[in-house]
Amino acid sequence: MSKDPYAIVKRPLITEKGMGIAPMGKYAFEVDIRANKIEIAQAVEKIFSVSVTKVNTLRVKGKPKRLG
Repeated sequence: MSKDPYAIVKRPLITEKGMGIAPMGKYAFEVDIRANKIEIAQAVEKIFSVSVTKVNTLRVKGKPKRLG
């Protein structure tokens, strides 16, 4: 599954927690749900010209929305 790296990495997560881990050399991205860790690492390396040492993934469920 050799996709376009920009199709795998959708956007960086610009949150308070995401900015808090940046000084430690860790970064958070929203990625394609079908991508595995190897594909994510290769995409980040290609886009940002860096060496990826480790990839952690997490699936986050959306919060319920209230209407009315």
